[in-house]
Amino acid sequence: MTPKYLIFPFFCTLLACLGLARLAPWLALMDRPDARKQHGREVPVVGGIAIMLSYVLALKLRGIAGNLTEAMLPVGLMLAVGIVDDVHALSARFKLALQCVAAWLLCRTTGFDLTALPIPGFDAGLPLGPFALPLTMFVILAVINAINMSDGADGLAGGYVFGALLLLLGVALVAGRPTHVLLIVGLMSSIAGFLACNARHPWLARARVFMGDAGALSLGMLICWLAFDLARGKTPAMPPVLLLYAVALPLLDMVTVSVRRILRGVSPMSADRTHLHHILFLKGLSVEVSVVVLWVAHMLLAGCGFLLWRAGASDAVLLALLLGAMLAKLVVMRVWEEVRDPSAPVATPREHSQL
Repeated sequence: MTPKYLIFPFFCTLLACLGLARLAPWLALMDRPDARKQHGREVPVVGGIAIMLSYVLALKLRGIAGNLTEAMLPVGLMLAVGIVDDVHALSARFKLALQCVAAWLLCRTTGFDLTALPIPGFDAGLPLGPFALPLTMFVILAVINAINMSDGADGLAGGYVFGALLLLLGVALVAGRPTHVLLIVGLMSSIAGFLACNARHPWLARARVFMGDAGALSLGMLICWLAFDLARGKTPAMPPVLLLYAVALPLLDMVTVSVRRILRGVSPMSADRTHLHHILFLKGLSVEVSVVVLWVAHMLLAGCGFLLWRAGASDAVLLALLLGAMLAKLVVMRVWEEVRDPSAPVATPREHSQL
């Protein structure tokens, strides 16, 4: 690990965001405000492209880009789908179908499946048999859509991804996986470069670029690959359930809004303003404060999962606690009640398409 490797992805992503932002109008990569996206002005959606280009370049210069071979096809497919969706909105069902293809490709290229479901009382877990591949694909879809659905406030999704990578970095350090440490640190540096021109801070009043579906989908898939790579082999570095803790808060939020939509009789893929960040806005918190609060909550949940794992908690206990937190959140958020009149206007920064 050298200082150059630590800072190169950061500055490369930052410069790529600013450069691609100038080209965005000619590439039709502009997020335009409408009745649902109330960010007030057109904003380039080039953050995800900048992150991936800078990350791959950094790994290439470091000589470890070959480690991404397995991930190239599924991540590349999600990046391409996201770019097309950012240019011309695709239907949610079509995107979901392509996500299924990408999830299947990731399972096939890595050879990784969730072979057993951790359940208390079963030392080896409940064998999944023919359901192993479908359940693994379902987990992948849940992770990438949890990230995508969280991209509704300046800096929020990027912070969630950074927090997920921080948990995986802890695993790689504990397990003594230097290559994984390099892979994760390089991506974290790229994410930090993106956040420098996306998250609000004293030198940035509004996001200059958005992540876009290209970034949310491809980064979600990349997180899955990193987790699978750490969870496989004769001596796995981590249990697969830690992947869920890495995206615990956006995952819990996605489940809550999906259940609420189903109870309202609408599609869980439809868009509304009932996410956690919307609720914090309705409570009167500013965008800056809301995002920091959610970042901290996300880090705490991920950190709890990591510490419980290090303390010796079984996979079954980890999964049971996460499911318990999910049920508690459904009750606390009172999913059977309307958060607000969906037709009433709300001054929030923005919200991308939900899949």
